[in-house]
Amino acid sequence: MAKVYYGFWNDQLIDNREKPYEEWSEAPIKIDENFNGKKLKVFVNWNGFLVFDKDVNILDVLTEYMFEISSYGCCGRCFPGRMGTRILAEQLQKIKNDGFKKEDIELAYDIAYSIYVSAKCTVAPTSTVPVRQFLKNFMEDKFETLDSAENKDLNYVKHLTAPCTAGCPANVKIPEFIEAIKDHRYLEALKIIRTTMPLPGVCGRVCPHPCESNCRRGLIDDPVNIMVLKRTPWDYEYYHHKEPDIERIREEDTGKKVAIVGAGPAGLTAAYYLAIVGHQVKIYEMLPEPGGMVAVGIPDYRQPRHLLRREVEIVQSLGVEIQYNTKLGRDIFLKDLKQKYDAVLLAIGAFKSRDMGVEGEKEGYEGVMDSGIGFLRRVALGEEVKIGNRVVVVGGGNTAIDCVRTALRLGSEDVNLVYRRSRAEMPAEDYEVADAEEEGVKFHFLCNPVKLIAENGKLVGVECVRMQLGEPDESGRRRPEPIPGSNFVIECDTIIPAIGQFPDLDFLSEEDGIKVTRWNTIAVKEDLYMTDVPGIFAAGDCEWGPATVVKAIGAARWAAKMINRYLMEGEPYLTDQEKLELTLYRNKVFDKNERIQETHTIPRVHQEKLPPEVRVRNFEEIEKPYTESQAYLEATRCLRCVRMAMIGLEK
Repeated sequence: MAKVYYGFWNDQLIDNREKPYEEWSEAPIKIDENFNGKKLKVFVNWNGFLVFDKDVNILDVLTEYMFEISSYGCCGRCFPGRMGTRILAEQLQKIKNDGFKKEDIELAYDIAYSIYVSAKCTVAPTSTVPVRQFLKNFMEDKFETLDSAENKDLNYVKHLTAPCTAGCPANVKIPEFIEAIKDHRYLEALKIIRTTMPLPGVCGRVCPHPCESNCRRGLIDDPVNIMVLKRTPWDYEYYHHKEPDIERIREEDTGKKVAIVGAGPAGLTAAYYLAIVGHQVKIYEMLPEPGGMVAVGIPDYRQPRHLLRREVEIVQSLGVEIQYNTKLGRDIFLKDLKQKYDAVLLAIGAFKSRDMGVEGEKEGYEGVMDSGIGFLRRVALGEEVKIGNRVVVVGGGNTAIDCVRTALRLGSEDVNLVYRRSRAEMPAEDYEVADAEEEGVKFHFLCNPVKLIAENGKLVGVECVRMQLGEPDESGRRRPEPIPGSNFVIECDTIIPAIGQFPDLDFLSEEDGIKVTRWNTIAVKEDLYMTDVPGIFAAGDCEWGPATVVKAIGAARWAAKMINRYLMEGEPYLTDQEKLELTLYRNKVFDKNERIQETHTIPRVHQEKLPPEVRVRNFEEIEKPYTESQAYLEATRCLRCVRMAMIGLEK
């Protein structure tokens, strides 16, 4: 960790100028001392500034920071943002050139404060925080570094972000695309989204939207409905029969060939970005259609298959080839792919399911399904599915919710979900649980199955035990513990376990040389996505473990960057700007304790839904697109919380 010479951070003054280096404070954030072998000398962002080197002229740094804010960070839609930040930068320059005159210092502080209270968005106001704290706490000292020459040995690196963008695993430029929607520039909004996410139609429907948990609007009333706004420009393109303008951005053919195993969100994402930079990409998919878990693990009432296929067609329009019904370890082998292609990306999903571990589970009783994901896959592929009238699903995630709601749509009348924790601990989306309750699903919280009951080889019930929550486990949630003597029976003729999945890595052999973690995932070099075998990369569920669609997309975009650098430059690496970006994300951009002075105005706009009595009869999409007026209203709720960070590295 870097040590701080002096600075100001989150209302805390840090001053080690009179101390030897050994006694300097550790940085209040997690940040490396070196960026790609270059010493970190200074860090500035919306929380303050940190100086790591005695020779840094912080006044010069803050002047540069304000010039960058003015020219790079501000949108130009308000005078305090575009012009005020420029005037402040010039005033700091004047102080630096003319000496530390009291009236110049006071004027600089007044300009900074004026920007802070009057600019339209937050990039300009937050940029004044380090300047105001420096002027207030250090300017009178006139210590030696302020009198030194300009920082000619510093290389500045900057990055713009936002709390929502930092909270999105795909790092979508959320304030930018929402601003475009507000201006009715839907195709421009879609272009912005596709710079980091090529599947907005999917993520606008099934994303768990962690960005909304990082939305500062939520500190006032309700977060902006980012997920629905994300699908809005995609719906506009699709329903207005517009063709995406992506052929134009494809670069010349490099002659390099990449094999991707898996046509799920991760594989499709990596293919999109690799094809754009000119590589020849072929995807091998074990299923008869594309989409991976989205296609066969998410029912059509949440993600219509024809809309998913449209997303895939856009990827294929870049020249990406997909070969179906081809399984790694059965039809193709890793050693052959390595010989045939310049690079290989493993992007297989988590298709193996965990057992319930209850008595009678392996007895072969009629009515015991192998897994929730297996059940959903058979339904999605149109295979015969024998399901009874009384169904029990075990689990608390989105797959379990999809199973109970699918069972209703297949005609089952008595559908139950058994979950060993309380509703508050359910990993499933709260609105999905609420929708299932509306449709008639019965929930049994704080219960766990212990035994399957059968007559003449057919399931007739499941014995459960009631649970209570004890101390937190490794997940941070309170551990469920059985209550002795509380057993009871739920009558049923079908049980579907949906308690977790993991990747099937049986295709790996010792000669492949690829390490596997203790979590049964593929080990890769941190942030580089390459395994110990040069040219073999991994991203998505097989690298992280079962996660979300958006997390797979985010990882695959970074993996595509690393693959491209490996192909074109010989090795994957992070640029200084990317390392700064990841540093910001890991230190969190959103402050849930921040006090915001904005007032409640327009309430959150919700999309229309089919009523429960209608939707349980079919697999038609439940949630309808925003109208243009709804999209405009919701877009106006965005506070445009952009921020900029800058570091100074030795040249």
